[in-house]
Amino acid sequence: MGIETIARQLTGYNHTSLAALDRSKIIKMRNHGMRDCFKHIDEIPHKMEFVARIQNKRFVDDASSCNVNATWYALESTEGSIIWIANGSDKHIDYKKLKASVLQKVKMILCVGGNTESLHQAFDSVVPHIVDCPSMEYAVNRALYSDVETATVLYSPSTKHDMSVGESGSTFRREVCEL
Repeated sequence: MGIETIARQLTGYNHTSLAALDRSKIIKMRNHGMRDCFKHIDEIPHKMEFVARIQNKRFVDDASSCNVNATWYALESTEGSIIWIANGSDKHIDYKKLKASVLQKVKMILCVGGNTESLHQAFDSVVPHIVDCPSMEYAVNRALYSDVETATVLYSPSTKHDMSVGESGSTFRREVCEL
């Protein structure tokens, strides 16, 4: 099996992890076949897609980030202050990798989902405002009307969803469009 075939299989099955790769390293790859396999990372549905700008807030759909590595990439790729909407449905996630990025950029975390304990344990001492939200509608409204000025509202769940990535991202987009 050639390296191009292996790379194609990786991008097909593990695109959220691969999205966390440093783009500059991909561009510098010497193997043209490998480099070509990664050129469509920006075209992954629900991966860092701009949704709207409302009252000095940019809303970005990153619903395809279903693990900590992909969320790290989203946080690092976003400039300025961030209001992070995260999925609080998995209590066994190790958020250590995100601490530096969160400390530097995130001004508020909005937790959507039932189990938010691990998000609180990881970030209560780092982020001044962590809010448990009963729904995506509540989270989007809370982000818009927060005291954080000129921020990116980033929906990057960092865990598996109860629904598909497409449904989750579409729910976020719908709620933003209904503001």
